[in-house]
Amino acid sequence: MELVITQPVPVFDLSQIKRGDLLYGKHFSWDEGRAGFVTAVTESQLTVQYHPGIGNVTNHFHIPVAQAAAGQWEIRWSTDMSEVHEYGITADDEEQGTEVEDESGGTDL
Repeated sequence: MELVITQPVPVFDLSQIKRGDLLYGKHFSWDEGRAGFVTAVTESQLTVQYHPGIGNVTNHFHIPVAQAAAGQWEIRWSTDMSEVHEYGITADDEEQGTEVEDESGGTDL
């Protein structure tokens, strides 16, 4: 009998996202998401810094890989805004109108 066993576990793919990337994250318990930039990336957690809208301050939130893998997060990120990647967004979400059309006819993330 083995005392220690090796099991596959979810991890963030460090080749897909990196420090400095722009990121929009929305936890399922939040009313609205937050946009910021990635300040730290490990296989187990993303750290995102954002402006909370009060004064000259910033705040941050963490995205643990276990929560992302469990579908608790909606994540969109981009390195240069020419291509936006999505994770945790299903076709059903888009059909239900999670994108909001603005006055100019475009959509907000």
